[in-house]
Amino acid sequence: MEDAARNPVPPAATPGDYVALLRETRRRSGLTYREIARRASAAGHWLPPSTLATMLGRTTLPRERTVLALLAACDIPPVEVDRWLETRRDIEARLGEQGRGESHAAPTPAGPSATVPAAIRPSVGLVPPRPTAPWPARRWLRLALLVVLGVLTVGVTGALRPLTPPTVDSSPTAACPAVLRQGMHDPCVLRLQEHLVADGLNVPVDGWFGPDTTSRVMVFQAFGGLPVSGTADARLFDELAGDRKVPVGWPQERIRKHLRQMFPEDPAGAVEVARCLSGLDPYRVEAVEDGSRRWGLFQFSDMEVSRFGVDRRTALDPAWNIGTAREVWSRTGDFGHWNCAA
Repeated sequence: MEDAARNPVPPAATPGDYVALLRETRRRSGLTYREIARRASAAGHWLPPSTLATMLGRTTLPRERTVLALLAACDIPPVEVDRWLETRRDIEARLGEQGRGESHAAPTPAGPSATVPAAIRPSVGLVPPRPTAPWPARRWLRLALLVVLGVLTVGVTGALRPLTPPTVDSSPTAACPAVLRQGMHDPCVLRLQEHLVADGLNVPVDGWFGPDTTSRVMVFQAFGGLPVSGTADARLFDELAGDRKVPVGWPQERIRKHLRQMFPEDPAGAVEVARCLSGLDPYRVEAVEDGSRRWGLFQFSDMEVSRFGVDRRTALDPAWNIGTAREVWSRTGDFGHWNCAA
């Protein structure tokens, strides 16, 4: 009983059991897929709603980083997260042992020979063994073959070298596609993410060009005066290599404090709405299916930003974003203007 109370993670023997437990954890959290994606991003993980839905809809063992992102978004304590990951590794180890056992298992006899008693089966030994050369002779034969292969390798390499001259282009995007966009996964995306982090934009550095990377690219483009496309080309890399363009964002505690000051009538409601919409990330940008974008803490749309007469850089300023939300709230006295349903 004491062990059960100390370990709240139920046992799981198969990948299907493990995924079922993850589904139950998500259900108990009361969070939508979209909310989990935002909370995971705020914790430094990458877990878009589509990936989460795929993981919870299968019976195969999910990736460790995906499990970690889900548990972090659901506020699972670190001690329990370690137990979740340990359970996953145990299942993975058992699957590996089963795979190795099947690969080394002896083939099952088939056909008529399977019913023939061993005493009357033809003996493999009836075929005379192939004579082998004495050990010194075999050793010298191997050395001779190695020498011949070495000479041939040098000759072929020398013959091909003039056909492939070394490149002298050492720019960051020399070997990358002309345009990087969402859905790509390669070292070029990894380099882009490293540049974004160096400019103060937190994003998982994992080589995946997902929604979080798209959001950060659009933030940089807005502050850098570039076309806000959400894609990365050579011009964007050039700008990233220059001076810092993105101001240091407000920490979440400062955002909560300012929200309480601006909404004294309902401070908790203001914090909750901003948390639901943006995860209290002042530089949150989301692309909508119709091609438009939503900006900042209260996710004002392109149309709203234009109607307020400001640019996108101003829309990302937390002071402007919260102040404008206060103006909208003052017209109705509630937060009915925003809908944070999944």
